[in-house]
Amino acid sequence: MNVRGALALGVAALLGGLAGCASSPDATACQSIREVGCDGGFIDDASGDWATSGWSGPLIPYPAYSTIRLCHGLGRTPQNVALFAAFAPGGSLAQQIGNVLTVLPSCDGTPGITDHSILLRNGGGTDFYARFVLTP
Repeated sequence: MNVRGALALGVAALLGGLAGCASSPDATACQSIREVGCDGGFIDDASGDWATSGWSGPLIPYPAYSTIRLCHGLGRTPQNVALFAAFAPGGSLAQQIGNVLTVLPSCDGTPGITDHSILLRNGGGTDFYARFVLTP
């Protein structure tokens, strides 16, 4: 095999591996999706971000291994989502990363990110109370 052929096989293997990463290993991600309304959410006049609540709450229950469909008031598809979470409804908030917040692009053929809602998965093993901030 020549260098060009070996390179082509390497690129194909890499792309195949990346394609596997695109699908969620969490088989239950699209089951029992809880709907969360837009009640209490607001658009920040200075930034244009939409938040589920102010810093003092009320916070949204965000149980371990759960998926929520969060209604939002952006009026367009969000480009970024930040999660600030606490261990209790009135607890101190800290920004979270990793599998505590996974945006699901679709579930069972239904788009997960639209101009009025977004699917969010808590793939971690901890229950939280959450404040979500969506950036247009």
